[in-house]
Amino acid sequence: MKHETFPITKNNYVEFYKDGDLYYEKFLKMIRSAKESIHLQTYIFEIDAIGSKVQYELIEAARRGVEVCVLVDSIGSRNLTHDAEVKFAEGGVHFCRFNGIQIKWLYRWGRRLHHKILLIDYKEAMVGGINVLDSCLPESTIPQLDFAVYFNGPSTVKLAAYTQHIFRKASKKNVSNKNEKEFIHHETGLDLGISINDWIHGRAVITKQYARITKEAQHQITIINSYFFPRKKFMKQLTDAAARGVRVRLILPKYSDWPSYILASEYLYDYFLKRGVEIYLWKKSVLHGKLATVDNKWSTIGSFNLNYTSYQQNLEMNIDIYSPKYTELLNHEIETTILTGCERVDPSGHIEKHPLKTRVSRFVFYIILSIIANFSIALSFQEDHVKEHRILHIARIIGALVFFILGLLGALLPVIPGFPFFILSFLLIYKQILMNKKAA
Repeated sequence: MKHETFPITKNNYVEFYKDGDLYYEKFLKMIRSAKESIHLQTYIFEIDAIGSKVQYELIEAARRGVEVCVLVDSIGSRNLTHDAEVKFAEGGVHFCRFNGIQIKWLYRWGRRLHHKILLIDYKEAMVGGINVLDSCLPESTIPQLDFAVYFNGPSTVKLAAYTQHIFRKASKKNVSNKNEKEFIHHETGLDLGISINDWIHGRAVITKQYARITKEAQHQITIINSYFFPRKKFMKQLTDAAARGVRVRLILPKYSDWPSYILASEYLYDYFLKRGVEIYLWKKSVLHGKLATVDNKWSTIGSFNLNYTSYQQNLEMNIDIYSPKYTELLNHEIETTILTGCERVDPSGHIEKHPLKTRVSRFVFYIILSIIANFSIALSFQEDHVKEHRILHIARIIGALVFFILGLLGALLPVIPGFPFFILSFLLIYKQILMNKKAA
């Protein structure tokens, strides 16, 4: 099946949502409206104030004869109990955990289902970055800053085929195959594209889209991103845009469920600030959203973070909107976000205002994240159908891990020298990185 790219389609109806009551009212209403099928694919599903309602509505839909397929990530949804899984099964829901612990983890250990899709009757969809959980911090009523897009129209045709394919491949279940030609018709509407990243299977459409649109930008680039640790190549593309007069703004989190990620990102701030990039920090709640706009003509919303996990491990999905009017609407939303909930990072005082301990912590976590990123590149490799190549990939990974463990033992115990084993481990990992870059 060919699903590497989705064509840009015309005349789609689109609605924009932020995490909160209106979003979940729409989400639950969509499930209740289903007559034929529901596909829900999400990284996190938790049985809390939100997740319990979603679970109830999914089971009710299955009981009235709707085919319900739920795919959750085995790591992201690790808090989803076996009892909850049994409840789904007893209610008639096709439930599956994506990429559980198995032998292929040796070479796909980081491949995660990170996109968030709700597809109803193969005709209407909600896609974005919002998981199925109550995102408010304890003792707070403010949800995290996150986004999603509801749409129906011709773009659901390929989305339906792709969603079914992912569920079938993960679950090995024979769910129904919908006719791809059916969708809700509109006389007018927006041009819509769907971009995916699944680098292990040779698809990096979102990565290429960001690179292309950044190079083409003439007036402004605004990026909202939650776990910001981009490639050096993309960092340079952003600063090159700023150098040619494009206003480049990054809206990043002040608080996060991963504080170490913020420290690592803060180490990069000087690079951007010295080159004219503006940085704003969202401070009212956790920032989890992934949104970008360029030149009042293009916008993208989805699950893709600008970091190595999204680049080369996760299954990611973004919705691209080619509409000056709609991008203007989103830019207005961004301006409101900046004015009501952000503080700007002062370029002149970013270093001086923070003590040495903070600066050292930033550097340490930057190094740690860089090492993890390199290991993730090494241990995740693109689909290779040549059996001999697969064996070599696995052998290098196992060898690197064995030598690394021996190196640790040598560092802790005076029985064997640890340094030579660390060198061997590094060389094997580096060889794997080179092989992956060649494949890319």
